Amino acid sequence: MSFDSLPNITNIFNMGDIMNRTDLKKLVPQPKPYKKGPYTVEAKGYEKKDGETIPRVHPAAKDGLISTPAPDIKTIYDVLRSSSKKFGNAKALGYRTLIKVHEEVKQIKKVVDGKETTVDKKWQFSELSAYTYISFVEYEQLCFKVASGYRALGMNKGDRVHIFASTSPWWLATAHGESPSDNYLHSTF
Repeated sequence: MSFDSLPNITNIFNMGDIMNRTDLKKLVPQPKPYKKGPYTVEAKGYEKKDGETIPRVHPAAKDGLISTPAPDIKTIYDVLRSSSKKFGNAKALGYRTLIKVHEEVKQIKKVVDGKETTVDKKWQFSELSAYTYISFVEYEQLCFKVASGYRALGMNKGDRVHIFASTSPWWLATAHGESPSDNYLHSTF
């Protein structure tokens, strides 16, 4: 099914009616280009060799590699500030909390010394909450609080931060919180 075959296309945008539609599961939007080419250009400084093509790059990188996302972004701190200004209250990070660890004991068959035996095997799986999201502005504020904490601990420019933690929004905030202070970050996963 394509968009052209939908009955009354204007009803798609009526959210009250959308839940009553039965054809949405079969709807397959067709890909289409949103920007006009050229999508790549030949990189400068390469000579044509038999059997090879000249490397190609994005048109924005035709004069050299792009080393920053924008001319005014030079550091992680700049990325943090720019993202907060640009995306504001949009969802930046999501996380889920552990509700409960479930344990099951199942009997499995195991071959030991050529003999099949049945043994108990303990299985664990985690029940997690729905996602909770932090906006770009909230995340920026969290990073600033972490940075304030570093300063309150007496950390100065050039000091080292070593993080030993599982990956989470708080780990990331700990890493980004050191960026305004020009500290060195070391992480262990």
